[in-house]
Amino acid sequence: MRRVSRLRSRVEFLSPTDLDLIHTSTMQVLSEVGVVVPVSQALEVFKKHGIRVDGQRVHLDEARLMDAIANAPSEFTIRARDPQRSVVVGRKQHVFVPGYGAPFIMEPDGTTRPGTLQDYENLTRLADALPNMDMSGHMLVEPGDVPPLRAHLFTLRASMVNSSKPFMGSVYGVQGARAGLEMAGILFGGQASIREQPVMISLINTLSPLGFSVEPIEALMEYAHWRQPLLVTGYPNAGVSGPVTIAGSLIVANAEVLTAIVLVQLISPGTPVIYGGTGSAGDMRTANVTNGSPEGSIFTACAAQLARYYELPSRSGGCLTDSHLPDAQAGLESMMTMLTAVQSGINFVLHAGGMLSSFLTVSYEKMMIDDEICGMVRRFEDGFGLEDVDLALDVIANVGPGGNFLTESHTVDRFRTELYLPRLANRNNLSRWQAQGQPTMADLARDRWQNVLAAHAAPTPDAATMALLDRYVETHTV
Repeated sequence: MRRVSRLRSRVEFLSPTDLDLIHTSTMQVLSEVGVVVPVSQALEVFKKHGIRVDGQRVHLDEARLMDAIANAPSEFTIRARDPQRSVVVGRKQHVFVPGYGAPFIMEPDGTTRPGTLQDYENLTRLADALPNMDMSGHMLVEPGDVPPLRAHLFTLRASMVNSSKPFMGSVYGVQGARAGLEMAGILFGGQASIREQPVMISLINTLSPLGFSVEPIEALMEYAHWRQPLLVTGYPNAGVSGPVTIAGSLIVANAEVLTAIVLVQLISPGTPVIYGGTGSAGDMRTANVTNGSPEGSIFTACAAQLARYYELPSRSGGCLTDSHLPDAQAGLESMMTMLTAVQSGINFVLHAGGMLSSFLTVSYEKMMIDDEICGMVRRFEDGFGLEDVDLALDVIANVGPGGNFLTESHTVDRFRTELYLPRLANRNNLSRWQAQGQPTMADLARDRWQNVLAAHAAPTPDAATMALLDRYVETHTV
């Protein structure tokens, strides 16, 4: 079917000359300043390949960097337990993934409480049920009611058994990575099988400016040995953990991300990686991280361009906001960040559902609202058809002046696929809305998530696999 191209206009700030300038400036930083990699085994990998290491600082040169990243694929598939739900990362695809890493649940009245394992299981079931979430994610909320050193076992199990969509792995050092790999081996029929195709993806965050923590690098190395995809993200906060200028912070993030991607390719050439060069503006009144700023959207668009420059899939944040409630601020910031991500050509959109308070809290109601935003954005990008049936000339002639198209078979046959039908947005007239008690979108979202959880039956693995996973968690938590 012929459709108006959804790629006719990308949000792009950088010209080809600008991209070359960011790249050459990054190479200057990598050569002269370097990036701290505080893991001796990783430093030995760099040294083995002739890369200069000064203490814990890695100094990449352009030739070795470009040779290494050339091995990474421009697209790959993450296998799901249900093969029909596997996702392709790259091309013109957008993979929407729920929020990640919040320690607290935001209640509708504005109070917060620590997340629990039950919350985590609820959120994975919602991710499985919602039509616009493509993965179940990982660390949708930190469960505070399980031993912190073993929390990754419970969350990995929940992601695997409560959803048949792809999931994300733990980056709790070597221990978390190995647990994820071993449990994935149980889920997919043996350790050997997961070497053949990606079955999870794991998030490696840098430590801006120009550094890494120990645990993410240890996890990166473990996953790279098993050729499982890695999502590497730099997140300088302009004026705080990065230069106050957007260009300067882009250079810092680029240096960090490229250093990690090179390490992955030196360990195991061809391992899939995603370029995640996100960032935002620091609030100069408080020095807080901001999520919903216009500068953050500029970072997203530039990250997408830099990823294409290096021929890598890209990542950004999705429905991000600094608001503490699913209110008007949350709506405007979330729509701006998500629409920018899609129109910039971002391939992997993390934090696409549920996030509030600048990564600090997750909200069930916001999860529902964000899924609506994702659906609207997808419909916007999909464009419209230009076949004869879409031009509708015969229908126009049949109805003629002054008629209506409501009862035409052309309308009845196509309205469900042609027109987006929101699940939450209120399109009732004023009097009917008032008669219904004047519900807010948050009210409707609360009803919806409760109904979805009550009705959705998670497609669990077979009994033998469940028993092995349960046994694994049990034996590794004593």
